[in-house]
Amino acid sequence: MDELINYNGYEEFKQAVNRVLNRTVEDFVLTGYLLKQARDTDILKDSGYNDVNEFAWGEYKLDASQVSRYIRVNDKFSEGGYSPKLQEQYQGFGYAKLALMLTLPEEVVEELTPAYSKTEIQAVKEEIEEEEKITDIEVILEGQKEEQKDLGNLEKALHQIFRDEPELYKTMHETVRTTCGTKYLQEVLAPDGDKIYSTRIQGIGRIMLYMHESKDITLHMVRSGDKEFYSWDDALSYCTMITDSEDAEKTWEEMYGESFPKKEEIAPVQPKKRKESKVVKAKRNNAKPERSGTKPADSQTNQPDAPTNKEENNEEKEENGTPRSVSIPAMEKESKKTEEATEVKTEIPQEKHDETQIPGQTELTKDFPEYCPPDMNISEEQPEEVKGAYATRRIYISSVDADTAAEYMGKAMEKTIRNMPGVSFGVLTKELFWKEFFETEVDRNGAEIECVN
Repeated sequence: MDELINYNGYEEFKQAVNRVLNRTVEDFVLTGYLLKQARDTDILKDSGYNDVNEFAWGEYKLDASQVSRYIRVNDKFSEGGYSPKLQEQYQGFGYAKLALMLTLPEEVVEELTPAYSKTEIQAVKEEIEEEEKITDIEVILEGQKEEQKDLGNLEKALHQIFRDEPELYKTMHETVRTTCGTKYLQEVLAPDGDKIYSTRIQGIGRIMLYMHESKDITLHMVRSGDKEFYSWDDALSYCTMITDSEDAEKTWEEMYGESFPKKEEIAPVQPKKRKESKVVKAKRNNAKPERSGTKPADSQTNQPDAPTNKEENNEEKEENGTPRSVSIPAMEKESKKTEEATEVKTEIPQEKHDETQIPGQTELTKDFPEYCPPDMNISEEQPEEVKGAYATRRIYISSVDADTAAEYMGKAMEKTIRNMPGVSFGVLTKELFWKEFFETEVDRNGAEIECVN
């Protein structure tokens, strides 16, 4: 047996683990550096290739866009912008996150940590893009809300967040009135240590609040790119001011001039509780607020804006930030095809189903009852199917027969690999890749869920 490696304490051991986990993304940074060398030096003079793009395609079948992406990753995330080494602050992100972060403003990138998932980073990107659709003239014409005119930017942001998230206000109200110190407010506003709130202030535009338990609060004015920094004491001071009354709901109603919204009744069948996102997106009906001094009719406020063709096409994004090649109608067609295939499979007699059953295969109704109605009685003549609105890919695959699972895996892997251009096959041997692949959340048809508030 090979001699075990001895480490001088936890920190040295952790560094060794980090080196292994970051090896893949560092390989991408190194690849970008090597392609720069091919671009900027005469190393290719005896190769028969005219430039780096010809070389990359002829030897590795990397097209010009993939070469450009490797180089841009190196430009932005390597030490000094021209190095084979990844900058220390980007250790732990992974290539897919870094590729997505290429499309974000620098003011946003510097606030992100590896704790944010690709889905959460994608949500931040969508918030930025949503604000870009609104012109400066539209913002000016909105006018500011009367009750926010005398507030500072942090106060305006918190005022709007608590208006959009009344239950969060109630939790904050109880915490501020029954505890003392910023630590407890941090547990409410950033329960997992990191949190990003996106909110839209009428007459100003979108504001991003970056909260971290060990740092000051960063306020980012999306339209101008300006940043302001506030302490947690600043936030606590404002929260204390708006919780002077004992009754949280009554205080909220007096502050916003409307009835406190009632909680929606919980349906009898609920999917398993999902992990709370670290990104809180701005309410959609605040994307284009009414002008100051006007009050839209109830019938208008209850109706969401009809999406434009551009918005429809933007709703489906790759995890690396590039548009999907499949259109919305094509997706619906594919979803319908999957449903039809499932219906065909349910007609297979039980005798044939039993013959193809893999010993030890997960049974949805026994192993994952939370995804099934309490009165669901699956007879022995019917195969199982996913009943919950959301599940992981692993659960979805275990709920269908072998033929459907095989067809689904082929398509899912093709889409996944196409979404990661230039990825070496070594990535497919990594445990982290497959864990993330199987734990990705999908709907009842197996389609990936990009982001859920």
